[in-house]
Amino acid sequence: MIVAREKSLVMTGSSLLTLLVLAATAALSPFSLVVFSLVLATDRGPRNGLAFILGWIVTVVLIGSVMLAFGSVIDVPTHSTPRKWFLALQLALGTVLILIWIRRRFRPRPDRPSAPKPEAPMPGWQRRIATMGFVGAFVLGGLTQTWPAMIAAGAEISKLDVSVAEAVGWVVLFALLTTAGIDVLEVLALRSPGTAAARLDRIRDYVEHHRNSVINWLVLFAGLFLIYRALIGLL
Repeated sequence: MIVAREKSLVMTGSSLLTLLVLAATAALSPFSLVVFSLVLATDRGPRNGLAFILGWIVTVVLIGSVMLAFGSVIDVPTHSTPRKWFLALQLALGTVLILIWIRRRFRPRPDRPSAPKPEAPMPGWQRRIATMGFVGAFVLGGLTQTWPAMIAAGAEISKLDVSVAEAVGWVVLFALLTTAGIDVLEVLALRSPGTAAARLDRIRDYVEHHRNSVINWLVLFAGLFLIYRALIGLL
């Protein structure tokens, strides 16, 4: 009984580490940070930012709830048998992330132009963000997700030997953790709105210049971690 209890604690610690890695991957996503900075740059920036965060959290909770429901239908949890569907899904998501990293890392890079290009007009999607309201920001927050990380987290939580209420609580906590990056930007915009535009421009420029490198490292680390966790469970 003591051995089983210790094994359960180890599995819980391992699951918590997995959730922290996935939450960090989502929170530090350069694409999400850039999109959110564009939302804050609108006329109703802080208000739209709150709508964006709310839409983000609601969507992550919905993804996690779907994974919990899916897991309860596919398999009944036991204390001794790991869920094979969960391990297969985790392995598949990790493989997808590695393939994304390979494609991004080894794709041919265009030659640098000898002369600077004329400034391109603002893309249509940026113009729509600039004029959106509360509802649009809420929907955008739901669409701006690191989907493999969110699905993997839902699968990880669904394998925990806890009640449905506790599992939902973990999903909500994970959803809140994934907003850490955009929460910092929102607090900065609320505390000093007068300098928010200039600060957001600096943050956006920094993210743009380092975006590819950050994305590659995040995707590679998350993919290897998910594959490692799946293979340990299968072996």
